[in-house]
Amino acid sequence: MRRKLLQHALPFAFLMLLAGGQANAGLAEGAQATMGKVLSDFSALEKADAAQNTPPRLADPAAKPVFDALFDREKILGEHPYKAAEIEPLLSVFGGYFGLTKVYIGFKDPAGAVADNEFNFQDELSRLAVEMVVSGGAIAEALTDYVANPPGGAVPEDRKAALAKLRLGVSQMVSGVITLLQNPRYSKANKVLLADALAEAGPFISPILLEVDRDSLSQAAMQSMLNTPPEAESSINEFMNAMNSRDCSGLCALK
Repeated sequence: MRRKLLQHALPFAFLMLLAGGQANAGLAEGAQATMGKVLSDFSALEKADAAQNTPPRLADPAAKPVFDALFDREKILGEHPYKAAEIEPLLSVFGGYFGLTKVYIGFKDPAGAVADNEFNFQDELSRLAVEMVVSGGAIAEALTDYVANPPGGAVPEDRKAALAKLRLGVSQMVSGVITLLQNPRYSKANKVLLADALAEAGPFISPILLEVDRDSLSQAAMQSMLNTPPEAESSINEFMNAMNSRDCSGLCALK
């Protein structure tokens, strides 16, 4: 059965156990407030478009300002490096993008039927997947900082289980995006966007994963090349190189 992107989100309940402090470093100032405003504007747009039996579309000129704000990384994600104190606001940002995927994946026509949403809304889902991967990479970097500098000098035992679930959640989320790369009905442009996001986030995600999970993702990425355009190959190779790292320190080595 084809796996849906919605099934591969980071496990928020466990991630939230690790959050501590406020955003002070990589995140843009006021990132959570900015995301909240954009989500509010998106909700208003969604209600307006409901009369036309469609969710907001990227191709709609009226929706452009909302999407431009939603994907404005400078005003939301900021830039690397991300520190442990930023985990909680990063989760909030990731949650915003994740929540919007449900708008498209769960969309039903007037008769109440779910159409081929993953294909029909591939442009919107691809852009949201890109931001989920990039923000997931930011979370991974912040978690690497947390493990390297835990409060009190050691990771508490009750948080190690949450971290183990995190590793699985990250792996599943990335696996879901690679599944989109493997979809022969996804456009070349969308596949290039997804591959570029994987290449960008790969070096930050790789250190928190077990080697067996890295190998699995690398193999899946290699298989995706059967259905990806040549323009995406260099980014996929870059992602694979990150996954092929044999270093296992930090969160990877945490028992």
